[in-house]
Amino acid sequence: MSTSKEILKYLYGLERGGIKPGLERIERLVEALGNPQLAYPCVHVGGTNGKGSTAAMTASILMKAGYRVGLYTSPHLVRFSERIRINNREISNAALVKIATRVRKAARSVPASTGSVSFFEFTTAMAFEYFRQERVDIAVIEVGMGGRWDATNVVRPLVSVITTVDIDHTAYLGKSLAKIAVEKAGIIKKGVPVVCGESKAQAVGIIAKAANAAGAPLYRLGTEFDMTDGAAGLSYRGINGRIDRLKLGLVGGHQKRNAACALAAVELLKEAGWRIPLKAIRDGLRGVSWPGRVEVLGCRPLVIIDSAHNPAGAATLSASLALFRYKKLFLVLGIMADKDIDGIMSALAPLAHTVIVCVPVCDRAASLDVMRDRAASYGKEVITAASVTAACKAALEAASAADAVCVTGSIFTVGEARSYLLRVCGR
Repeated sequence: MSTSKEILKYLYGLERGGIKPGLERIERLVEALGNPQLAYPCVHVGGTNGKGSTAAMTASILMKAGYRVGLYTSPHLVRFSERIRINNREISNAALVKIATRVRKAARSVPASTGSVSFFEFTTAMAFEYFRQERVDIAVIEVGMGGRWDATNVVRPLVSVITTVDIDHTAYLGKSLAKIAVEKAGIIKKGVPVVCGESKAQAVGIIAKAANAAGAPLYRLGTEFDMTDGAAGLSYRGINGRIDRLKLGLVGGHQKRNAACALAAVELLKEAGWRIPLKAIRDGLRGVSWPGRVEVLGCRPLVIIDSAHNPAGAATLSASLALFRYKKLFLVLGIMADKDIDGIMSALAPLAHTVIVCVPVCDRAASLDVMRDRAASYGKEVITAASVTAACKAALEAASAADAVCVTGSIFTVGEARSYLLRVCGR
């Protein structure tokens, strides 16, 4: 494989093997690479929702403090290279070819008895190796799914973060909050401090039990640290102090929780000896960018995209939409068939004047018939569109300057929409 196009074709071909929870393959793979994930310190960020935003904030603060920071997140919106970044710069095509070739060679040593290496295991190993070769000072690693059996769980972090615990990926993580909490708590390591942004008693109890068993100090949102609205901005009551007049570059009340988790993690890094001045904290929060999360792409009409893909995320988006002023809402929805479609729609469809359903380019996407039938039950006008782009065009044509268009339901839907809307909205 000599070009990035060939590499990406190979990588996406691995997706046909599906999701493969378990650590044996990734352990063998990184061992063959010389365990690159142990070559630098890291922060490990998990949770059902908010983990990407929290990881982005943490990385932004560390970068403003002068560190060379690797950031690994998933999935991507538009380009594969978005997953692997150093100081906000995506991995280059040349580096992509070099690193993937090295990982593919290492993958040959993984015993066939364990099964073939999955797409996510391969890309996780790529990130680990790239960060080692580029000599990052620290990496922020986002969990892909769950935690206990996630490929990222071979790291040895300085701090573990669990943002939230909600129902999602039930086929792999279980159908109850308790079972999912156990999976999320699986990233807790012996003696490594844990930041927890969850507030539901059952989930917090399970996380606390796991932390206690591992001798891992636990810091909980609302107890050991908190974030509130102040007269001149956000106020953070931290583990060791208070910071007032904070400004946040991300929209939505839920981002206060994510920012609090990021700041708690930063505090614990400071306790471990990392130099992170107050100015870096302020500048990092204010300057953070995380596309596709209550992202405003246009104003007349208001155009918002958000990657909400489960009921909790949809409820959060619903609350965020209340922060904006508009007359009618034109809701563009494309959802995966294995998600809780009714749970997502019930949080958003009642807000809409018109629901436009579509199918993103993804084998897992729910069909137009399913989407139309589910949306029709809310008594709203329902329009079907053959593609995400067609749905966005229909929404923009129907909306007046005083209205709003919101595209959501899946990161795949949002990724396709963003590419189109950035062109037509002039950004």
